[in-house]
Amino acid sequence: MIYIIGSGIAGLSAAISLKMSNYPVTVITKRVQGGSSYESRGGIAAATAPNDSPELHAQDTIAVGDGLCDVKSVDYFTREALEAIETLEKWGFEFDKDLRLEAGHSRRRVHHRMDSTGMFLTNFLLKLATKLGINIVEDRVMALKVRGNVVKGFITTGGVSIDDADSVILATGGYAYLWSYTSNPRDNTGDGVALAFRAGAVVGDLEFVQFHPTVTVIDGESFLLTETLRGEGAVLINDKGERFAFKYHEKGELAPRDVLSRAIYNEYRLGRRVYMDLKPIDNFEIKFPSVNEFLRRHGLTRNDLIPVVPGAHYSIGGVRVNIRGESTIRGLYAIGEVANTGLHGANRLASNSLLEALVMGINMPLHIGEDWEGPDLNDGEVLNVKLPSGSREMGLEEIRRLNWDYLGIIRDGDELSRLISIYEDVYLTGIDEWSNAALISYLTAKAALMRKESRGSHYRADYPSRDDARFRRRIYFRMMDHD
Repeated sequence: MIYIIGSGIAGLSAAISLKMSNYPVTVITKRVQGGSSYESRGGIAAATAPNDSPELHAQDTIAVGDGLCDVKSVDYFTREALEAIETLEKWGFEFDKDLRLEAGHSRRRVHHRMDSTGMFLTNFLLKLATKLGINIVEDRVMALKVRGNVVKGFITTGGVSIDDADSVILATGGYAYLWSYTSNPRDNTGDGVALAFRAGAVVGDLEFVQFHPTVTVIDGESFLLTETLRGEGAVLINDKGERFAFKYHEKGELAPRDVLSRAIYNEYRLGRRVYMDLKPIDNFEIKFPSVNEFLRRHGLTRNDLIPVVPGAHYSIGGVRVNIRGESTIRGLYAIGEVANTGLHGANRLASNSLLEALVMGINMPLHIGEDWEGPDLNDGEVLNVKLPSGSREMGLEEIRRLNWDYLGIIRDGDELSRLISIYEDVYLTGIDEWSNAALISYLTAKAALMRKESRGSHYRADYPSRDDARFRRRIYFRMMDHD
């Protein structure tokens, strides 16, 4: 039996593709329709237009990745994107006819379904999985069982104990909920990365957490204002009425996400407020019905200025895998946001996340059970981490506040050191969700402190420049035995 942990777009597409190829498969998930997939609003990047090509898509990906993309991975995913779109359409999913433009893209190549692509696609895949008779169980995996560097199974909070798994596929999403301001739902606390790390797998690029520039919070409800709003003409202004984005980057509102997030964050540091102006968008109500409905719920219209703040959005780091999804533990795969393929480099190109998830999921039957290769780790340094023997318990909200204060959009060595010392007093070796969250936060802070440069989504105020001579390499962690 093949077990898939997670029911987002990566996990469901893998389950469906494997089932269609006559593999026995079961999905274990904390919550059906949980995670980021359902909340994804942009779409899937694929170079299907006549004036576009996978090569141009790859160039844009590498440019935004700020010198740290795995070129082999980039070439693979941008080429396979066309087949992924075609496969979804063969399965019966319908995209809107127009392609949209998002920041960092040189062409309109974002395939979408209105402004709620993730919701429509997740619902479609769930319906198809049910039709195919795929078993989906709501439960939480607490630990993986590994012997001789081969995954054998797992245990869950619901009392399930598996010892004879043919393969385990992690599709658990990322860890961007671990910051006070975030676009992510409650489920994204890094469980999958923590599970793999505790089992002995190599994890990498944890310092690279992408902050989305335009999250709004109105009457206590958080809502992601999709990047395609800016692609369709929305602009950002501060409370002085200034369209400030061009001061920070020549592309203004279509600058890469890391640049725009820091620009907005800096406006707030200067004591200003930042708003999105939706009035320049033609046919707004038709193009963006979910945004329009959100505004309507709060008594607003497109004519109102909508307050925005940057929020943690996408965790680039994760379980290090190759393009087949193979981790450093035989039989353990990771796909989607929990995986670190090198596609995104130091900064993800918009709408490449659903692309990565779908390509890995759809192509899983091509790779499952093949001669094991595992990821190439020669592009970085693998550091063995001995976890501290702290005993303090810590609530999730405290973790989120600490990460926002010390591990946020703009980082500093002294603050990172302070955060690490706090987490060293915490019980990091448990199997509770908060312990996983603290562990991932601790490792992220360690990687951020080690990377003494600014690159992509990682910005150090004390090292504001990129340093290719020392840091055009990845930081990998592997767990050592602890006391």
